Amino acid sequence: MTVVAPADRSATWARWSDFARWPEWNPRCLSAGLRGPLAPGTRLDLQLRHPGGRDFWTRPVLTAVTPEAELGWQARGLGLRAETRSSLVDEPDGTRLTLEMDSRGPLAATYRLTLPDRTQARIWTEVLDALSQSLR
Repeated sequence: MTVVAPADRSATWARWSDFARWPEWNPRCLSAGLRGPLAPGTRLDLQLRHPGGRDFWTRPVLTAVTPEAELGWQARGLGLRAETRSSLVDEPDGTRLTLEMDSRGPLAATYRLTLPDRTQARIWTEVLDALSQSLR
């Protein structure tokens, strides 16, 4: 999924990487925080709302942090690795933010039953659209 945010890369990065403020603009985020610095190995605490209305917690670990360029995290469970990667690239009219997700492991199929690709696409499309709107 990709959105072109109407702001320069510095402003887009500042909004995207400030997890504590995600609930201010992110319609799927009820609470968020970091358990340490914005650096690989730091755990995120995210309370999100599923499109079906159910609230859930996920506690992924940051895997990639390159200021103004890349941010990634991975949720791990027994038999599952669910990874989210984002990249930021300059565009003439703002910043292109691309988001990619991948799940693997013996329980990846079960994970995809709980959060099918279509549901994840809906969630992240709403998030990226809201990010773009918040930067106007």
